[in-house]
Amino acid sequence: MKRKGTADAGTKKRDNFLHQSLFMPKGLPDGAELAYFVKGQKLIEGYKQGSGIVCGCCERELSPSQFEAHAGMADRRQPYRHVRTSNGLTLHDIALSLSNGQRITTDIGDDMCSICGDSGDLLFCHECCQAVHPACLNLGHLPEGDWHCANCADENGLGRKAVSGESSRIARPIVIRLTRVFKAPEFEIGGCAICREYDFSSTTFDDRTIIFCDQCEKEFHVGCLRDSGQCDLKEVPKDKWFCCDDCKRIYGALQSSVSNGVQIIPTSFSNVIRRRHLEKGLFIDEATDCVQWCILNGKSHYPEDLPLLSSAAAIFQECFDPIVANSGCDLIPAMVYGRSISGQEFGGMYCVVLIVRSVVVSAGLLRIFGREIAELPVVATTREHQGKGYFQALFACIERFLSSLNVESLMLPAAEEALSIWTEKFGFTKMKEEQLMNYQKQLQVTVFKGTSVLVKKVQQIPNNSVNLPDNFPSE
Repeated sequence: MKRKGTADAGTKKRDNFLHQSLFMPKGLPDGAELAYFVKGQKLIEGYKQGSGIVCGCCERELSPSQFEAHAGMADRRQPYRHVRTSNGLTLHDIALSLSNGQRITTDIGDDMCSICGDSGDLLFCHECCQAVHPACLNLGHLPEGDWHCANCADENGLGRKAVSGESSRIARPIVIRLTRVFKAPEFEIGGCAICREYDFSSTTFDDRTIIFCDQCEKEFHVGCLRDSGQCDLKEVPKDKWFCCDDCKRIYGALQSSVSNGVQIIPTSFSNVIRRRHLEKGLFIDEATDCVQWCILNGKSHYPEDLPLLSSAAAIFQECFDPIVANSGCDLIPAMVYGRSISGQEFGGMYCVVLIVRSVVVSAGLLRIFGREIAELPVVATTREHQGKGYFQALFACIERFLSSLNVESLMLPAAEEALSIWTEKFGFTKMKEEQLMNYQKQLQVTVFKGTSVLVKKVQQIPNNSVNLPDNFPSE
């Protein structure tokens, strides 16, 4: 009996060391959805944050043991074998996989080597598009013809010839879906953009009446507008009101783009898609040369836009678990269709989509806060079409459009595991905390818990034309 106890103690010690990897760099990403299960029943849910788990019911950060106790199962004392991710794996399963060299992916992009996790010159599987460095396979030269990874070779009965150079079976990456939780500012937002005061008149029209710009969404006291010489309002405007000519111009351009509907993307962007298809050995047909994009707004109520908006919402829900506010409401539908929910106003949100053969393959949400800054809070590509250059083309269309409006900067919230993609491939940098606080005080910018806010200067394109270099970053 004593030996058995000693063995159990040794196993527990090894497990404790093993489980630490979940909360270390390259472990479980922040935002990973977690839930405590007993006999198939979900008792409590939350998401991984830092070195703990944020409970979904009380918003407290707990250790795995505390999370188990919170679920009413403290006596079990096995949190790592009962807390599961969205793909059904227990924390213990994932820790074992990490110890065996598997990596975690969140479907952000697939242009990283599945063995070492770095980018560079990659070889792509003909079947599943898994990417690897030839050097990581100990290949002296690139294989002729189609190459298949070990998994696809086994599934298709292709034998070792198809995976020449591989010394062992490559484990598929662990796919984790993220929960994005809307992060409310820790200070009061809004207030008059001129005097920075929060008081207002709600029953009568006077100097303290608040007017909102219909584009940048900033607030202004009627009296402050008059005193600063911007305008002298005698009553609340019956139509749209804009705080400056830039906002009026941007609003007009957005409405024009929405009414213009679907447009063929520039040839230079189509060439990027063709190049990505060639790199991966994918079939290319005439559809590659007539990829389309468009800007949508849920408030426009164009009947032909509704299926596209619905497809975009489905893509976001495929790639992300619900983006939740403190009230527990899912914000994705409200953001896509430009609605107000849980105190958040998304009327200024536009949906930008890329279309291939009448199917939406990539989508993003865009909001322009005047000429100074725009935000791209959510972007996603369907899993079936990831790694084919589609998001790269969509992002280029967005940046080209912002450049035509003379918008200066673009910001977005990025999860930790996606930082290198945005910074190294798309030219973003981390926004300074002071700058973010200033924006949050004036604008309803979108920030999620567990993310970093990135920003980049919009590429100013002469005459609204685009020349993509050969090394333009791929998605």
